Amino acid sequence: MAGSPRTLENKTVLITGGGSGVGLECAKLFASEGAKVIITGRTEAKLMTACQDISNDCQYAVCDVTNSKAVNAIFSQTVNILINNAGTILRKTAMETSDAEWASVMDTNVTGVFNASRAFAQQDIDGGAIVNVSSTCGQVGAAGLAAYCASKGAVDQLTRTMALELAPRNITVNAVAPGAINSPMLFSKHDDKAMAETAIERNLDSIPIRAVAEPQEIARAILFLARERHITGTVLSVDGGYTAQ
Repeated sequence: MAGSPRTLENKTVLITGGGSGVGLECAKLFASEGAKVIITGRTEAKLMTACQDISNDCQYAVCDVTNSKAVNAIFSQTVNILINNAGTILRKTAMETSDAEWASVMDTNVTGVFNASRAFAQQDIDGGAIVNVSSTCGQVGAAGLAAYCASKGAVDQLTRTMALELAPRNITVNAVAPGAINSPMLFSKHDDKAMAETAIERNLDSIPIRAVAEPQEIARAILFLARERHITGTVLSVDGGYTAQ
């Protein structure tokens, strides 16, 4: 019906990086809306535990999103909504970043999103949604995060381009751009333990509402974009006002 949101009842939702953090909260939320959930990741034990916490309709697939053949295999069943959440971070300046480190970030954060989005688009379906998890780092620079910022900027542009390409099929393509999130990535890959332990406190001064986001808040924004039919090509900031400054 014109003007009504997409129903999620009995729709299949694929969430990459679904074993923890934002991905896991998305899986729980979409399952609570009646969706059949498939989560992917690299660690089977983590995925098994996550599925047990989600619902009886949860499935998992061990998959490296940088491997297009492995990604394509998941789409042997129809996927109605794709959440590209898998990602990695590198906390180094451009000068310090090696060729291998640059390639690793780009492979996961950009090629991984491309592989899953292409497989989704190649399905013989009309309607549905892709929601990419980007970052405020795709919109503004952040010293010491050169590869990560570049990768998220690429995700934003892929989002806009595929939104135009898939609009004739009534497939929407959007992204959420979180700022700091109270999830494993915020505390990972710091130079020392003290930097990890103070990650939240060090971010508060740059966030107008003086709080980092919880994974559930990002998941709700993703659900909103997945359901709305007339929003496409949008990068939705969920950052407590960080990019409004």
